[in-house]
Amino acid sequence: MSRALATLVTALADDELVLGHRHSEWTGYAPHIEEDVAFSSIAQDEVGHAAALYALAGKILGDEPDHLAFGRQADEYRNALLCERPNGDWAYTLARHWVYDTADDVRLESMEGSSNEELAALTTKMRREERYHLIHAEMWLKRIARGPIEGRNKLIHALEEVLLDSSGLFEPLPEEDTALTEGWVTASSQELAARFLARTNAWLDEVGIPIGPHSIAGERAEFVASSSGDLIEEAGPSLDEAHTSKGGGGRSGRHSPDFTELWDVMTKTYREHPGARW
Repeated sequence: MSRALATLVTALADDELVLGHRHSEWTGYAPHIEEDVAFSSIAQDEVGHAAALYALAGKILGDEPDHLAFGRQADEYRNALLCERPNGDWAYTLARHWVYDTADDVRLESMEGSSNEELAALTTKMRREERYHLIHAEMWLKRIARGPIEGRNKLIHALEEVLLDSSGLFEPLPEEDTALTEGWVTASSQELAARFLARTNAWLDEVGIPIGPHSIAGERAEFVASSSGDLIEEAGPSLDEAHTSKGGGGRSGRHSPDFTELWDVMTKTYREHPGARW
């Protein structure tokens, strides 16, 4: 098997590991005990999926999964920037939870048809488990969308922030051309981004959250409450303008300053005890 396949799989694993770490930071701090348990479980799933992907990459490279997960330098990670952003408030965390798991479902669905049997089987298993993450996220967004205006406004602003960063989830993966030629992936990042945009816009429209297609794929919109309590829209910078400073760069190892601190905490034990096993 090609090293290009290992590069692809490692990038996917990096997304799962880093977001799983961020989710785990809610343990003991979530708004109530049920969500404390739920987010801890979701975090455990994400880290478990990362472990399985690193194991596949390690098999190809002849490397240990633990080394791939924790033994690399910060600029060797290929996770999307969205995954590494600090948790912020509950609205931001829920917005990122929904956006990431929607994007991940689109991505995994396309990879179930991978020409690599091990990758196809693994993504099928992951998608089955990730489905519950998406159900959890959608439940929360529907609950807030039908609630008081203050909560709706917080969620809308959080979604605007997260959706700008979502472009990074669809940066071309390392050696994507080879992956497409070999059939390891069945759709380009650009194709997957289009599917993601169609799906998110349709779902938001269905539940009555007023974020239009331009908010994700073109101009960013800001929604504020008028004196009557209605939501009004104000134009913001285009996604192209925000892409470099916000969503883009992670697939090439260019990360935000927040990742340095996260990487230091995440890899500390392994660096202090080289060769430690997960």
